[in-house]
Amino acid sequence: MVVSPVLLVAIFAGFYMAVNIGANDVANSMGTSVASGALTLRKAVVVAGVCNFVGAVLLGVYVTDTIRKGIINPAYFAPNPNVLIYGMIAVLLGAGGWVSIATYLKLPVSTTHSIVGALIGFGLLGAGMQGIQWKVVGAIILSWFISPIGGAGISYLLFTIIRRKILDTTHPFRAAKRVGPFFVGLVLFVIGFAVVYGVSKRLWGNPHFSYVLGIAGAIAIIGGLASYIFLGRYALGENDEYEEMEELSKPLQVLSAAYVALANGANDVANSIGPIAAILAVMETQKVTMQVPVPIWVLGLGGIGLVIGISTWGYRVMETIGKKITEVTPTRGFAAEFGAATAVIACSRLGMPVSTTHASVGSVIGVGMARGIGAINLKVVGRIAISWLVTLPISAGFTIVIYMVLSALLPQL
Repeated sequence: MVVSPVLLVAIFAGFYMAVNIGANDVANSMGTSVASGALTLRKAVVVAGVCNFVGAVLLGVYVTDTIRKGIINPAYFAPNPNVLIYGMIAVLLGAGGWVSIATYLKLPVSTTHSIVGALIGFGLLGAGMQGIQWKVVGAIILSWFISPIGGAGISYLLFTIIRRKILDTTHPFRAAKRVGPFFVGLVLFVIGFAVVYGVSKRLWGNPHFSYVLGIAGAIAIIGGLASYIFLGRYALGENDEYEEMEELSKPLQVLSAAYVALANGANDVANSIGPIAAILAVMETQKVTMQVPVPIWVLGLGGIGLVIGISTWGYRVMETIGKKITEVTPTRGFAAEFGAATAVIACSRLGMPVSTTHASVGSVIGVGMARGIGAINLKVVGRIAISWLVTLPISAGFTIVIYMVLSALLPQL
């Protein structure tokens, strides 16, 4: 394929969106780890960068919907494929522009919903009301409530168990050594289930539930036993027993954070490389198709963009999730990350378009709620909620303006 100016603009737009995804979404996995002291900011950037890149390239979406989540009906653009090309570029720039502003303001917003809002704006401009799949839009709006509430509920329940079984006991360090292997097994079970199911589905189609459950269970048992042996070697030092217990919890929190980062790279990279794949397909065939294969170099481009975003602006939103909503310790951070990951996996299994950001913020709030409403900074939560509500209309508005400008400036293909 000849590298045209339009293709170069499309590649830049996709890379720009990937950088913004890395900058804003890294807080989903690393914000609580940095705030609790489990990871330094530099180490968090390295871990998040590696896990996001691996998730994007190795577990990324190899067959991506050209119209993200089925928002736009491609039949309305079949007579003029060039309209879809300009539209996808405008979608990337419009969504990326809003995420850039949100990141500057230290607001954790959903990059998926930013893309959805941008697609709605383009769809309304290019095809009118009938060009939008409004049932899907309704499901996305429903997910605004389900994913944060689900994450908050799981995190609240988990931290309540941790508090009763470990924190409020006479000897929390001993209790952590006794109960810790159970939590390690729980995390590994969730990770194992998600990875085995995802890989099996991609290689062999829909896997049998018992097959996935058995492998995940085996991983959990082996990991739990290994952690039991590992924790048995630790003895109480000179520090306060509570501090020693929190220190003992840091590796578990890092494990859960790495998993969220891996999942983020695998799932959200489609927000940046999906439209690029659509543009490539239209340029090659001059047809609008529902699914297109994503070249490995495009996945790599998205992965690199994620890493750059993480290493430059990632710290801004990490501060909001990790420090400004509620006070975070390793045990609280673990509960929040596990709650967010579990909520996302469960909703994804049900086919619901959820946001990792919404689940992560909800989970941190859930941990705070376990300590009482006074432990939560309601002012910060209010600002975040407003940013969620305006994401769709602002991204749509940006996209409409950019599309009109591109249509006037870019040459015909």
